[in-house]
Amino acid sequence: MNWKRAFWMLAAVNAVVIVLAAAWLLKPSPPVKRPAHLDVEGASFTVYSKKAHLNAVINDYLVKKTKGHPLQYRVWLADRVYVSSEIPILGRPVELFVSFVPKVVKGGNVELTEPTISLGDWKLPVTYVLRYLQKHAPLPDEVSIDPDQSRVYVALKDIRFGNGYQVAANKIDLSTDEIVFTLTIPTEHSR
Repeated sequence: MNWKRAFWMLAAVNAVVIVLAAAWLLKPSPPVKRPAHLDVEGASFTVYSKKAHLNAVINDYLVKKTKGHPLQYRVWLADRVYVSSEIPILGRPVELFVSFVPKVVKGGNVELTEPTISLGDWKLPVTYVLRYLQKHAPLPDEVSIDPDQSRVYVALKDIRFGNGYQVAANKIDLSTDEIVFTLTIPTEHSR
């Protein structure tokens, strides 16, 4: 009789854990906030880049922005935009792997769409993982996740690089390794 009672107690505990996890994952996400768009006045240049060069710049920026945060991640461009990180599950690190298709949107910003997500060898539901990342990933202010629309918005024009430089995307074609930006360098009279 004791083993039956123990079995049902364990089953009840498992059911409670599953219900709590589902409630946490299904909790509505906060509204997507997009930073205010601020144009820089100055000299503008068209910059042609390759994936390899952009990978170095992106990851250097992320290392600085996420310094000291326990959840670290890496981004790289190949045939899609890839993001990987390790998250602890039951005391062991498991690789979280996300990929997107980049699209230049109005104003020179970038939207990442058509996500695929896997945790280790498992494919995961996109909405749930994007909610998790929205709540726990140390994202720069210029990046907002919209789990309900399965996309990530990068307010590229709001990122300020050294000396106030501003970048706006013109074209991102990863299949031909053609990436074109407008770089605006503020001049003295515009500061």
